[in-house]
Amino acid sequence: MRKTIIEISASALLLFSLMLTVACGNRTDGNAVRIDTTMYNLAQEEGPGHDDARTLPPVAIDYDGKHYVTTVSIAPSDTLPMVKDTYNDPYKDNEAKVRVTVDGKVLVDKVFRKNDFIKALGSDADPMSQIFCGIAFDKISPRGIVFRAQLARPGDMEGGTSFWVTYPVEGGIPVITRDDSREAAFAAPD
Repeated sequence: MRKTIIEISASALLLFSLMLTVACGNRTDGNAVRIDTTMYNLAQEEGPGHDDARTLPPVAIDYDGKHYVTTVSIAPSDTLPMVKDTYNDPYKDNEAKVRVTVDGKVLVDKVFRKNDFIKALGSDADPMSQIFCGIAFDKISPRGIVFRAQLARPGDMEGGTSFWVTYPVEGGIPVITRDDSREAAFAAPD
């Protein structure tokens, strides 16, 4: 698809240049017309496909007399195995750095990758065809500090598999569970 768009763009540019040469190049007043027929390099993606790196705005929450701040940054990884996109081209997988401070002290400092979600994924989804799309803060509740995360095929930000990631408010190991209710909301009606 990318090659087709580049070929069509290059053909259109060449045709336009040819029309200008024919229309303006045969002047009879003796003055030569200088036409710049330089071909401009078209933008081409270098290397495999990937999501843009992004940092979500920090979220500050006061809960149970303590001040929590969450920060999340998500970026494509050069070290993780690649996935094939819908055009069968290589696509970089993502990783996300999650940090939670409570009253200025670090409570959570973790890098999440797709492998962190494999146990909760279930057998109905193929992890080899999906990337880790990202993770974002959702809320703080008596159950803990809750984040939402998603795995999906490259470019499919509406589908895929959604997860809950819950950290105890005192810190520790997160509990990762699949969010089947979100997927049911996007399922085709019976």
